[in-house]
Amino acid sequence: MSESADCLELPPAPSETITERKVALDGRILEFPLERWLATPEVVVGRWVADKDPRAIDRYPRASGFTSWGVWWPGKPYSAYRLHRPDGSLRIYRLDTVDHVFFDGQTIEFHDLLLDALIRPDGEVTIEDEDEVEEANAGHQLSLEQRWRIDWTRSLYQNKADLLMQRIDAAIKQAITAVQDGG
Repeated sequence: MSESADCLELPPAPSETITERKVALDGRILEFPLERWLATPEVVVGRWVADKDPRAIDRYPRASGFTSWGVWWPGKPYSAYRLHRPDGSLRIYRLDTVDHVFFDGQTIEFHDLLLDALIRPDGEVTIEDEDEVEEANAGHQLSLEQRWRIDWTRSLYQNKADLLMQRIDAAIKQAITAVQDGG
């Protein structure tokens, strides 16, 4: 199985689900239904399937057929998504700078700290939402620790993209193996 394979080479999806709950800086909450592929104290892996999310096409009009693996490491200042096209091919990696990652067995909740990164499969990195970070900082909406997390992850995204892609791929591979092995 190739590291970037998605729905074309996967075992049947687990029947268990989890909810992804993203809490924005202003308190808004977005939730997404995910297949539950792996949940350990070290890592949580879920998969969003656009065609299984009743709100997906309203939110994302061209999402039909797309999937996204979500990977969270409680205690880490980032989370990751590996997005796949309808044919299963890898589209891009997206990373969020996060705080307060918590998994209660049913819901993976985290606070979004605005700064995102896109990493293309060739390793090219694009940092997003710097303007939102500046606005939040100017408005005193970010604590000193949150500003540190944002600065640290920005540097990580820019300087360790290959390592991050490997870490994301390894977590997804671990999740797929766990499902294949029945656990």
